[in-house]
Amino acid sequence: MRRATTEALVLRRTPFGETSQIAEFFTAGHGRLSLILKGVHREKARKGGSVDLLDHCDITWSSRHDSRSLAQLSERRVRSHHPVMRRRTDLLAAGDALVELLRALAPEGQRAPALFELSLAFLEALEADPPPETLASLVFALQGGMLRITGFELVLDRCVSCGRRPDGHRILRCDPERGGVVCRDCRSGQDQAHSFDLAAAAARAILLYRTADPRRAAEAQLPPRIAQHMKRYYDRVLLHVLERPTRCHVLPRSA
Repeated sequence: MRRATTEALVLRRTPFGETSQIAEFFTAGHGRLSLILKGVHREKARKGGSVDLLDHCDITWSSRHDSRSLAQLSERRVRSHHPVMRRRTDLLAAGDALVELLRALAPEGQRAPALFELSLAFLEALEADPPPETLASLVFALQGGMLRITGFELVLDRCVSCGRRPDGHRILRCDPERGGVVCRDCRSGQDQAHSFDLAAAAARAILLYRTADPRRAAEAQLPPRIAQHMKRYYDRVLLHVLERPTRCHVLPRSA
């Protein structure tokens, strides 16, 4: 019988039978994993009742070797239910964006400590009740960090084809299909279908946000034009990575 204990965030929960639940967790040491929570809907459930999205918990589960059935949660202690985040619709939407990214990008059954630390920092930033006008910076720090850690970020400081640095340029051309910025000399007519303009100032901000701590990102005030270019960048890159539009509704849709 295998038994393990770890910190976890709840990413999904589904009813199972009349009294049980299947939940997907994200952990630092085991990546994403699904567990069955037996009897949690009973009036005197010993495991603390059903789980809620983004609950930060300590969990213990057990499974039999060579068994194909779901491992079973045996103990759970909630560290934080994030009450502040749940009182504001914009913060809750930001939390949903975290869930979407983790379910799409976090590995299953593999260690992911950097992703877990970034996720906790982002939730801590939301729980600090940030002003609405700073929420864009928090989300950009999350998206930039996620793309960096998972290896999906684009090259923005040089042309991906010839290596030339775009010094002095105000507008760059970014192509997710080719992996980053493409200079004028290296473009082809086919690039226009899936490439987009990116302000050079926005590219510099994106390079800074890729390693930004979300708990400090709220201190930055982005000019509206730069924020819109950054929003379009993350929308287009995530469309390329996820193969569908992101469901993040925290910010206005980019042009």
